[in-house]
Amino acid sequence: MDKPIKKGLDPSTQSETIADRRSGELRRGRPQGKTVSTLGELILRAMQLLSLNYKDIVAESKRLAKFRGNPDMRVGKSTLGNIISGRIRQPGTAKLDSIRIILNLSQRDIDDALGLQPERRFAEQLKTSSARTHEVARDAVTRQRTVRVPILRRDANLKESQFLGGVLDHWAAVEIEYLGPFYPPYLCYVVVGESDRFASPVAPPATRLLVNTLLTKVPPAENLSYHQRELFYVLTPRGLTCSYLEYATGDKIVLVPHPLSGHVREEFTRSDVTVVGQVVGLLFPE
Repeated sequence: MDKPIKKGLDPSTQSETIADRRSGELRRGRPQGKTVSTLGELILRAMQLLSLNYKDIVAESKRLAKFRGNPDMRVGKSTLGNIISGRIRQPGTAKLDSIRIILNLSQRDIDDALGLQPERRFAEQLKTSSARTHEVARDAVTRQRTVRVPILRRDANLKESQFLGGVLDHWAAVEIEYLGPFYPPYLCYVVVGESDRFASPVAPPATRLLVNTLLTKVPPAENLSYHQRELFYVLTPRGLTCSYLEYATGDKIVLVPHPLSGHVREEFTRSDVTVVGQVVGLLFPE
């Protein structure tokens, strides 16, 4: 039963206070009477639908940051409150990705709430420096981005080598999302961190990697050069990294650095290392 209304108080104000107290678990930690940003409204709505509170978001972000090897994905209670209120107008990309994953939000919802153009956000993600190697969300790569695709003439004969201009009908702008077969779900996009020089100079810091998560088998080196050996994206006790790999006796796996990287070999128990996938593409920074 609600307490009787005290004299001198506005009944509408008191009823709001009682309602807030009833939903205290969800609203705990957010200063009352403060404004809420558009992004904050989106976050609060998602928290309510999932029955999550501030402590849940903080705990999940801590777990996610550890799993991804990216401490920037941790979201503190005060930081979350400042994002919701709008005090932090442009949250960091890593923290936004953490909130998006935890609350099952789409990147389009986040971009719309921030008023960002997806193309600009993707460019910002690539420019954002990070000490650790990290994965870029798939929808940040594909969402509302277009590529130019050549449309050939109907009578074009592709069995003969020829100049493209001779068989070209026109160019078409196609959204990357419609090219799913060329970017299947088992491929992920990774940026090598500033402190990750294990595979340098083959994959120096800031290199963009295309990783096939279906290719996790580590073949024997067989005296191949470092430009011929398979390069892997792996999760180790010290975080995510890009490295060459070898199996050793005693159920061990060895992270093999490039000879010019300045690093030494690191040996772990196989169960302590997860081979996320093999690097199948490299794009170097300008």
